[in-house]
Amino acid sequence: QQGQGPPLHRSSTTHPGKFIDAIGIGCSTMDFNTGPQLAATFPHNSSVSSLSFHTDGEHLFAATEEDSKLYMINAKTGTSDQPPFRCEREGISTVTSTHNDRCVLFTPSKGQHAVHYWSLHDNKILRKFRGHSDKIVSVSMSPTDDMFLTASKDRAVRLWNIQQAGCVGQMDLPSQAEGDPHATFDGTGMVFAITAAMAGKQGNYIHLYDAKNFTGGAFSEMKVLTKDLEAAMSRLGVKAPIDSVVWRTMSFNASGNQILVEADPGLVILLDGYEGTVQRVIESKTSNITSSCFTPDDQHVLVGTEAGTIEVYNVQGSLVKTLEGHLGPVTSLACNPKYGQIASVHQYMSLDMVMVI
Repeated sequence: QQGQGPPLHRSSTTHPGKFIDAIGIGCSTMDFNTGPQLAATFPHNSSVSSLSFHTDGEHLFAATEEDSKLYMINAKTGTSDQPPFRCEREGISTVTSTHNDRCVLFTPSKGQHAVHYWSLHDNKILRKFRGHSDKIVSVSMSPTDDMFLTASKDRAVRLWNIQQAGCVGQMDLPSQAEGDPHATFDGTGMVFAITAAMAGKQGNYIHLYDAKNFTGGAFSEMKVLTKDLEAAMSRLGVKAPIDSVVWRTMSFNASGNQILVEADPGLVILLDGYEGTVQRVIESKTSNITSSCFTPDDQHVLVGTEAGTIEVYNVQGSLVKTLEGHLGPVTSLACNPKYGQIASVHQYMSLDMVMVI
C-alpha cells in the first residue's frame, strides 16, 4: 500500500448546484406546490429493471431485464428517438450512464459477474470489466471523471477506470462485517463510501475514502448502531420493525451533507453525511417503501410505494405531496439532474416521466 497522505476533511459548507427546469430557466428548488404534470408514458412488454439519467439531462436510459433491451429516451421530447438496443447474448440487469452521452455501463443478467462498457453510437461492447466472483449488487459512476465503483456478493468493492480493463483498487470486507457491501461516490467525486452490516445485527459500518488516495485507508469510519437507530425511530414516532433493518441501497445528496439509505422492511433513513448520525427515518403511512431518491436540489426525498404512489417528503421528514397514478408497486425512481423531471417505473410494465416546474 502507498503511504497515507494528509487526512481529507469533507467541508460542510458546500452549496448544492442549481439545475435547469424544462423550459431552460435556472432554479434552485423543485416546486411541488404547483405540479407535477405527467409528461410522457412508455408502455413496455417487459418491466423496467433499472433507470439512469445522463448527467447532461438530455437522455434517460431504461433497461428491461426480461427481454434484454435498453431504451434511450429523449428527456426533452419525452420520446424514444430510435428502436431499443438489444443485448440478448449477455442480457442486461442494470444500466448506469457515463460521461459519454452515447456510452453506458451495464451488468449482464446471464451469469456473468462483470460490468460491460457499451457504445450505443455503433452498438458495440468496448470493454468488459472482470474480477468479481459473484453477483454485482451496485455500480456507482464518479460525477467528475471516468472512475466507477462496483460492490459484489463476493464481499469485495472494486474501483475501476473506464479507460483500462483491470481494476485499479480492491477493498475486501473484514471478517467482522456481514452481508453484501454497497459503495457510492459523493456529489463531488472526491469521496466514496462503503457500507456493510456489522456481525450480530449490531448495525452498519460506513467508511469514507479519498478517491485519489484510497490505498491510505478510510479517513472516516462511522458506525450506525442498531440501538441508535431504534432510539431515533422512537424519538421520531416510527414503529421499530419486528425483524432487523437490512440496508439495500445507499446514496449521497448533491452537496454531500446527507446520506439516504433505503432499507428493508420498507424504510428510508437519512444520515448526517459527515458524522453518520440518524437525522430522519421515513416510513409510508399507507404502504411499504419500494424505491427512493433525493431530488437534485437536496430539498426533498421521493419514495415509491407498494401501493403505486410516489410520496414527496422534505428533508425534515414531513410529507408534502403524494403523486398517484401507477397501477402497481413503484419499483424504480430517478430524478433528472438538470431538468425538473422525475422518472418512475411500476411493476406492471410502464415507465412514466413527470415534470416539476
